[in-house]
Amino acid sequence: MIAKTRMENLYREIEGLQQINLSLAEQGILSFLKEQARKEEDLILEFEKNISEKKWDESLISFFQLGQRTNLIFSYLVQPAVISSLSSSKIAEIAQDLVDCLSTTIAEAVISLKNNMKNIGIESITSSLNSNPPSINISLVLKSA
Repeated sequence: MIAKTRMENLYREIEGLQQINLSLAEQGILSFLKEQARKEEDLILEFEKNISEKKWDESLISFFQLGQRTNLIFSYLVQPAVISSLSSSKIAEIAQDLVDCLSTTIAEAVISLKNNMKNIGIESITSSLNSNPPSINISLVLKSA
């Protein structure tokens, strides 16, 4: 997945950022983004592994966790205190890159599920992107047993 490489690079970029020049609020935001990027990277690896090993139930579980974490990060970034810190912040670009990477992650995961729909037992997949509050919604219709 392209998103995995992007997330790894983003995590390294966050780690390399000098926190000394950041305000206390920016340090808190950066710390949150770093931890969430690491967790998202772990979930991407888990999802890929489950798909490649044809562990379909686990694939669905890790997929939903990816979606949940993505929406958590989106919600965090639109909090008034965070938005005001990002408006003139050195870390605004990192936040934007993370949002782009999260969207790519979900899109690639949906494509992976779509390519394995028969094996997993999925009848249909529907996704939508909401702008306010920002969130990604995914609906799966599973075949009856």
